Amino acid sequence: MRLLSMVAVMLVSMGAPAGPAAAAPGDYWVVGGDQTGRRLIAFDPAVADWNGTAAVRWAWQPSVTPGRFTADEVSAFGLIADFKLRERPSGAKSVVVAAGGSRGVAAVVSYPDGVRQWARILPGNLHAAELLPDGNLAVAASTGGWVRVYASSQGPDAATYAEYRLADAHAALWDPAIRRLWVIGRDSATAQPILTALAVEGTPARPTLREDTSRRAVLPTPHGHDVYGHAHDPGRLWLTTGSAAYLYDKITKTFIPAGSGASRGAVKSIGNQPSGQIVQTRADSAKTPPGSCTASTWCTDTVDFFGPAMTRRRTGAAFYKARVWSPYYGAEDRSLRGTVWGRTRGASGAWDASAARIDGNGGISGVAVAALPDGSLHVLTVVPGSGVWDRGRSPAGVWDEHAVKIDSNGDVSDVSAAALPDGTLHVQTVVPGSGVWNRVRGAAGAWAASATKIDENGDVSDVSAAGLPDGSLHVQTVVPGAGIWDRTRSAAGAWAGSSVKISADGSVAAISSAALPDGSLHVQSAVPGSGVWTLARGATGTWQPAPVRIDANGSVSALAAAALPDGTLHVQTVVPAYGVWTRARGAAGAWAASATKIDGNGSVLGASAAGLRDGSLHLVTLPDIEQ
Repeated sequence: MRLLSMVAVMLVSMGAPAGPAAAAPGDYWVVGGDQTGRRLIAFDPAVADWNGTAAVRWAWQPSVTPGRFTADEVSAFGLIADFKLRERPSGAKSVVVAAGGSRGVAAVVSYPDGVRQWARILPGNLHAAELLPDGNLAVAASTGGWVRVYASSQGPDAATYAEYRLADAHAALWDPAIRRLWVIGRDSATAQPILTALAVEGTPARPTLREDTSRRAVLPTPHGHDVYGHAHDPGRLWLTTGSAAYLYDKITKTFIPAGSGASRGAVKSIGNQPSGQIVQTRADSAKTPPGSCTASTWCTDTVDFFGPAMTRRRTGAAFYKARVWSPYYGAEDRSLRGTVWGRTRGASGAWDASAARIDGNGGISGVAVAALPDGSLHVLTVVPGSGVWDRGRSPAGVWDEHAVKIDSNGDVSDVSAAALPDGTLHVQTVVPGSGVWNRVRGAAGAWAASATKIDENGDVSDVSAAGLPDGSLHVQTVVPGAGIWDRTRSAAGAWAGSSVKISADGSVAAISSAALPDGSLHVQSAVPGSGVWTLARGATGTWQPAPVRIDANGSVSALAAAALPDGTLHVQTVVPAYGVWTRARGAAGAWAASATKIDGNGSVLGASAAGLRDGSLHLVTLPDIEQ
């Protein structure tokens, strides 16, 4: 199995017959929400008999001890409506679960030990739950007629939430490719069944929700039910209604009946394995002849597989949904990891026709690049659980055969880098809960034995850095809800005692920065739903009073910036599902009227850029799906 660190649980065999085994090697376990046993059970699909102990790989239900749930929360956990396994940016895994009814419970628990991380008893017949990348929990309630995002990242009992009214709300799925939350329900004015996407904005402590109306689509059949990510096609979603199952094309907004006989009515959950095999639950009451589960009109004791076809039955169980036990949202994120690619803009202004792979490690979550005065490049990569690695490119254009680990802290969540005129390289790392650290590579090529903490704020979410011609270094940090801050290291090597707030916008999602030859510093920020803004610090040290918007695209998810010797500034923007774009600011200070697409890979997660003294510009990207 692909998942590690599972807990084997021995359950009593119920001695039922089983269908033929046809699961592919490497496919994930399948978890069913058994309403009879009031628990989640993970099964190995390669084991034919799901009544035997050999098939059960993990099981969980809330408990007061040692799970740390209250007795009321345990009591409310009955009609298990949804559950998903998710990997957090740190690499740790959590399970989100929603139990419905007039008095249900939504929860986030650690995985695999199942300890309560957040929980709340809620009315409204909960139907879906989703963990967002910032640690907040999205919940959909059908009779409640709402989708909410709870600020679960703020503590185990956090009660703050944002709400979007949606009649008959049934599904919630985060899409990292477009940074939107897919939901299903009915339009309040027309009663049409719809699929739409919500933009989650604000801050983790105070989220807000708005509909991205450009994503709305009317369902071809009524009673929308489940939405789930596709295992290997980033452009499609799985979707079910009361009478059919579909593949939904996100770009063309078309609904394609699910193949292999999987398009049918009363399908309560759907997904697929890496092998392509479709996994479904369908209510036994809708089958001909009816199935064995009579506990409700929506339950089944059987999980159905298509392509190849097989069934797995747990006698006496009452499953509403079964999930492919993957920690990923779908093909878009692969746990927000990717490989590193490089693309060059020559001194003449022409970009390479294609990108070249720099690092094939598919477990990289963050990347930064810096150019030294001697014409060499350094690419820094973050590998969760391992640390930070450096790979060099000589002035002649030859990459080092292997990367060198420069930091063993596996909790690093972000990285930036900047070179100074004296030939030193400075790498900044963000450690959640700890702060920001700086590590130096001397002009002779030796890395310092340890890093220096330059910021105590453990809430920093993003970092960028730029070296000025005068030898000073500026490091910018994003603090969600508080804005952007700048800390300075003088040419003599002394860090300022505190950071300076340069923007009060608490909604900033990403930043980049670059210093021009005239000594000015330019910081760019991406604000979801608003666009990209730039803020300049003049050569005399005075910051502009307010940022200027240079791009109105509110879907930009990541930024990069580089300055060239001719005084031009180049800002690259990552637009999920659409690729990477660049916009130039001329030496006289005027921005180009439009951006130019330089990379059509819509799965890029992050980017960084550096300008060399020969006038070339080097962009590194972190795509989840290779070119």
